[in-house]
Amino acid sequence: MRTGTPSREGRNEAQPRIWRNALSPQDCRAAVEAMARSAAITGPVLRRSEDVVDLSMRSCSEHLLAPERSKPVVTAMREVARRTIEDEGWRRAALDGPKFCSYAERGLFRAHRDSSDDPLDPAVVRHRRLSIVCLLNDATPHDGLPSFDGGALVLYVPRPDGTVAPENIRLEAGSIVTFRSDVLHEVRPVRTGVRYSAVAWLYDVDDSSTSEEKR
Repeated sequence: MRTGTPSREGRNEAQPRIWRNALSPQDCRAAVEAMARSAAITGPVLRRSEDVVDLSMRSCSEHLLAPERSKPVVTAMREVARRTIEDEGWRRAALDGPKFCSYAERGLFRAHRDSSDDPLDPAVVRHRRLSIVCLLNDATPHDGLPSFDGGALVLYVPRPDGTVAPENIRLEAGSIVTFRSDVLHEVRPVRTGVRYSAVAWLYDVDDSSTSEEKR
C-alpha cells in the first residue's frame, strides 16, 4: 500500500480530494483478476430500507472477494480513511465497506447521493459523511490491466455562490477520490470494456447506531 499525498481542486471544502498512486498496478491487477473470477450479484439501490434492483438507475455487479484477495485495496482505503479522520479532526467516525463493483458495457449509476435523510434507512447510511472511491483500471491498457471507455465519475459540486457545476473526476488506476456523501454524483455509462472499482464510506457513529452498524 502506497497512499500518496492528496490534492484538492480549489479551496471549496466540498471539492473532492484525490489520492494518486494509492495502489500499485500489481495490486490493481490482482484485485481485477479476483473480481473477474468471483461470484457476483446485480448491484441494488436502497429505497426505504430495502435493497431493490433497478437497472435503469444502477446497472453494475457487486463482487465478494476473499480477504487475502481484497487486502491491498482494503488497506489503502482504510489508510485514506484514517488520514481523513485525522486531518478533519473527526472523533466518532467509522468505515463501512469497501464494496467491489464492476460496470460492463452500458453499465451506469445515475445521479444520486450516498447519504440519506429517510428515517427508514439504516443509521450507517443516514450518517454517511464521506464517500471513498478507488478506481482499479482506467482508459489505458497497461501493466496487464484491462481498459474501458466511458464510465466517468461526475460530481455535481456546490459552489460558494450557490451554483452547482458538474466535474468529471479524472482518475488513473490505483487512485482514490474522497468527497462528501451528500454531494450529487453519478457514474456515466460505460461504452466499451469493464470498469472496476471499490467504494466505501465514513459515517458518524452515535448512540442511535446499532451494534452491527458499529462493527
